[in-house]
Amino acid sequence: MVLNKFLSEFSGFSKLDDLSRYTCDELMDLIQNMEVKVSYEDVYKYVTWENNQLAITICFGLSGEFKHIDREVWKDLNVDISHTEED
Repeated sequence: MVLNKFLSEFSGFSKLDDLSRYTCDELMDLIQNMEVKVSYEDVYKYVTWENNQLAITICFGLSGEFKHIDREVWKDLNVDISHTEED
C-alpha cells in the first residue's frame, strides 16, 4: 500500500497495516496524536486526520465501515494524492 511506504515517519498510521480492517471508531481510538475533522456527504462520513506533516481523509459509511482512502497529503514532500474515482 502506497500509504504505508511514506507514513512511517509521519503518524500512528504507520503502525497500522490494512486500514480497511478498521472501523471509524477504531481508527479514532488508535490515532490520538492528530487533529480530527469530520464531515458528512449523503450516506458517507469523511474523517480527516492532520498534523504538521500529514493529512489523510478516509471515507466511511454512516455506520463506520471503511469505504476508501479519499486523499493523502504529505506536506514536507509536497505530495498530494487524491483517490477519488474518475468517470
